Amino acid sequence: MTRRSESREVYADLRVRPPLVVRADGRGFGKLLREADKPYDLDFARAMAKAARRFFEESSLDPAIAFTFSDEVNLLFPEAPFNGRLEKIDSVVAGSLSGHLSLALGRAVAMDARSIPLCPGEICEYFAERQDEAWRNHVFSSGFYALVADGLAPDEAMGQLRGMKEAEIHETLFARGTNLAKSPAWQRRGILIRRVRIDGEVEGVIEGAGDGGRGGKEKRERMKIIEDWEPPLFRSVEGKRLLDGTIRHI
Repeated sequence: MTRRSESREVYADLRVRPPLVVRADGRGFGKLLREADKPYDLDFARAMAKAARRFFEESSLDPAIAFTFSDEVNLLFPEAPFNGRLEKIDSVVAGSLSGHLSLALGRAVAMDARSIPLCPGEICEYFAERQDEAWRNHVFSSGFYALVADGLAPDEAMGQLRGMKEAEIHETLFARGTNLAKSPAWQRRGILIRRVRIDGEVEGVIEGAGDGGRGGKEKRERMKIIEDWEPPLFRSVEGKRLLDGTIRHI
């Protein structure tokens, strides 16, 4: 019976090559965020960043970076976890992030995930495109809630925005006294979680000191996980250098 059931598993042997990004999105988060601050809720952003960071710390799957905005998390894997088994990668990432985010929010939530194989030369462009989406989301959300605040019904505001270009929404808000370029960086550019190398002294036994060594301190490099709430533009020289450097270190 076991072998028969295993033979019926769909896509169980489908594998993906590295490097790859696993992108996770929230399921049904519109209802979850109904009472949240609009257009952005700082507590929710903190919970998303915390979930991504906990994934770094506890999953043992060694992502190089995580980039999150809205209800989305993008995890870059230089090496494919689970020997590239697609179903396992997607299910474990979605399940882990769902659990971490549920704990951070204090209520059960669910995320789905899909894997995106990339060539090494496509990594920077991928994250630049997701950051572009973060900006578009910022412009559209700010415009939408500004119209709702003016008295338009949500469907009327949505209909009006559908006929406007991004630059038009931006200019309309600017004329009302809202300069989106002055918004907090995390709203415009997302949040980047990454590892950095730091030098430091650690207690230990110094080898080669005779009699089995002696106690003391020695300098060692170690990795630290940081949350960057003011990441550079990934299309800029600084942004490309940051992504390339982070990937090379890992």
